[in-house]
Amino acid sequence: MKFVFHFLIFGLGLCFTLVTFGQTSAPVLTIETVFDQVKRYHPMAGRALMQRDFAAADLLKAKGSFDPTAQSTISQKNFDNKNYYSLINGEIKVPTWTGIDLKGGYDINRGVFLGNENTTPDNGLWYAGVSVPLGQGLLIDDRRAQVKTARIGQNLAVNQQQDMTNELLFQTSNAYWDWFRAYHVRQILNDAVENARLRYEAVRSFALKGDRPGIDTVEASIQVQNISLSLSQAEMEFVKASNALSGQFWNDNMQNVGYESNAQPLDIVTTTQLAKNNVPNINNNLLPEAHPYLEVLRQKLLQLEVEKSLKRDKLKPKLNLQYNPLSEAFGASETTNFSINNYKWGMEFKMPLFLRKERGDVKLADLKIQETDMMLREKSNEISIKFENYITEWRATLDQIDIFNNTVELYRQMLDAERRLFNIGESSLFLVNSREQAYINARIKLTEILAKNNMSYYGIWYFAGRLPEL
Repeated sequence: MKFVFHFLIFGLGLCFTLVTFGQTSAPVLTIETVFDQVKRYHPMAGRALMQRDFAAADLLKAKGSFDPTAQSTISQKNFDNKNYYSLINGEIKVPTWTGIDLKGGYDINRGVFLGNENTTPDNGLWYAGVSVPLGQGLLIDDRRAQVKTARIGQNLAVNQQQDMTNELLFQTSNAYWDWFRAYHVRQILNDAVENARLRYEAVRSFALKGDRPGIDTVEASIQVQNISLSLSQAEMEFVKASNALSGQFWNDNMQNVGYESNAQPLDIVTTTQLAKNNVPNINNNLLPEAHPYLEVLRQKLLQLEVEKSLKRDKLKPKLNLQYNPLSEAFGASETTNFSINNYKWGMEFKMPLFLRKERGDVKLADLKIQETDMMLREKSNEISIKFENYITEWRATLDQIDIFNNTVELYRQMLDAERRLFNIGESSLFLVNSREQAYINARIKLTEILAKNNMSYYGIWYFAGRLPEL
C-alpha cells in the first residue's frame, strides 16, 4: 500500500513538472499581431496620422496670405435732392514673395460736393502700381514668416507622427510583456495548486487508513494554502495586466474591443529562443540621437529662428513707397491717354521712438530659443542614458535567461531526487514540498526575466526612435 502511495505522489509531481509542455488549442497572441492591430485602429495611431494633415492645412493657410484679392468700395451721399458725392472703386491686389505688392484698379467719382482730390474724368480713371517696403518687410514679413514656419512644420509633423507611434508601441509592448508574465505565472501556480490538492487528498486518504502519520496531512494542507494564496495574487495581477492589454485593442469604428478572452501568449520555450534570435538586431544602427522627439525639438528651434528674424525686422522703421501710373478710360482702349506724367505716389513712414515692444519681442524670442535648446540638450542626454540602461539590462537579462534555464533544470532534478528519497522512506513530505516550492519560484523567476528581457529589447528600439519599424 505504501508503494502505491509513494508512486501516486511521484506521479502527481511528474504531472506538474510536464504540464506546461502540453499542447492547447487556445489561439496564440503574438506581439507582432498586437502591434499590427494597434497601428491600424488605436485612436492615438489615428491622431499620429493626422499630424501631417494639420501641417498641410497650416501650410495652405500660410500660402493663402499670397492669394490675389479683389475688392470694391462704394460710398454715396444724397441729401435734399442733391448727389453730394458718389465714390466707386474696384481694385485687384497681388502680393509677391519679395514683399512687393502689385495692384490695379478703376475709380469713377461723381458729386456736387466732390473734393478736388477725388475728381476723376467722366469715363473714370484706371490705375496700376506697386507698393515697395524699404524698411520693415524688405527681407522678411509676417506672410513670408508664416510660410517658412509652415514648411518647417511639414518635417516637424513627420517626426511628431513617428514619435507618437513610437510612444504608443512602447506602451503596448510593456502591456503585452506584463500580460505574458502574469499569464505564465498564473498558469504555473494554477498547476501547482491542482497538484497540491491532489497530494493533500492522497495524504489524507492514507493517513485515515494509518499508512501515513497525521502530521503529513497538516503539511500537505499548508502547501495547498500557501500556493493558493500566491495564486490569488497572481489572478489579480493577471486581470490587471489583461485589462491593460485589452485597452490597446480597438476596431475601425473607434470602439475598444479587447483581445480574445481565450488567447494566450507564446510559451516559455519559444520565447526563450526568440530572445536569443533578437541579438543580431541590436547593432550600431540604433542611435538615440535620431529619436523623433529630439527631431521635433530641432524643428521647433528652426521655427523659433524664423520668429526671431521677424521680430528683429520689426526694429527697423516702416518705410513704404507707392507708385501708381494713371490712365483715363476712353472707349475700348484704356491706354490711349496713358502718359508717364500721370501718376499718383505716396510714402508711409512709421517708427516707435523707444522700441520697447519690439525689443521685448526680440528678447522673448531669444529666451524661447535658449529654453528649447536647453530642453533639447536635456532630453538628448536623458534619452541617451535610458538607451544605455536598457542595453545594459537587456544584456544582463539575456545572460540570466541561460542561467535560470539551468537553475530550473537543477531544481527539477533536486525535486525528483527528493521524491525518490521520500519513496524509500529517507525523506519527508516537508522536504518534498520545500523542493517543489523552490522549483515553482525558479520557474516564476525565469518567466519574469524573460518578460524583463523583452521589455528591455523593445525599450532599446523605443529610445532609438525606431520602434514603428519592428
